[in-house]
Amino acid sequence: MDKSIEEQIDENGYGIIRGFIDKNRVEKLSRLCEEVVEPREVKGYDGNALTTYGVSELIVKTRELDDLITDPRLLSVSRSLIATIDWWGMNLSDLSIKYVVPGQDIRSLHRDDDVYPELSRAQPFTTNALLALDPFDEAVGATTVVPGSHRWDHPVDLNQETISVEMDPGDLLILSGRTWHGHGPNTTRDRRRRAINIYVIAGWLQTGHSAQFGMSEKEVAALPESLRQLLVQGVSGERK
Repeated sequence: MDKSIEEQIDENGYGIIRGFIDKNRVEKLSRLCEEVVEPREVKGYDGNALTTYGVSELIVKTRELDDLITDPRLLSVSRSLIATIDWWGMNLSDLSIKYVVPGQDIRSLHRDDDVYPELSRAQPFTTNALLALDPFDEAVGATTVVPGSHRWDHPVDLNQETISVEMDPGDLLILSGRTWHGHGPNTTRDRRRRAINIYVIAGWLQTGHSAQFGMSEKEVAALPESLRQLLVQGVSGERK
């Protein structure tokens, strides 16, 4: 019997929901990705600069991702992991596109919860979800993880051995905020590695954006209720 996503994360610090979206939705999101991204300069593994792509405040630029952010499967996992503390719930801290081009260098191992001054304990402060738009494998610079590192309290060791997370387009990777992770180099000549990144935090913490991502009150009011809660008051399922 396959393990549930919650069991996978409890054991390894990460888990995968296979086939989170279907092929048609992957193709639609791939087109959207190319429409909204902007060029950015990054370091290649040969030491020279090269051009990759990204986008700032993606949630302001499209409503095509609203149902993914608020998908009950993702919200349920995030809610079960994060130290929500009563009615504070959780909030969307970032929505972005991760784009790794041929020749791009590694992203060093890091722990998302380390952005805060004190490390989380029994439960992580954050969860990070990556929805694959292209195949993930070692050659293309897949996400790298250290299984079991979500149980460690010591500082990240950049030399720790990692594994590459392999996924098909449409698969969803969910990481505990305590898990050591990064990505490998893209050693291919013609394959990019793109993913939608949904980053959620405990509602009592500082988010990575300005209030409601800079949207006006009218714009926020027009959003679906489940998404508006993630931007304004959090979602906990524990409200009195």
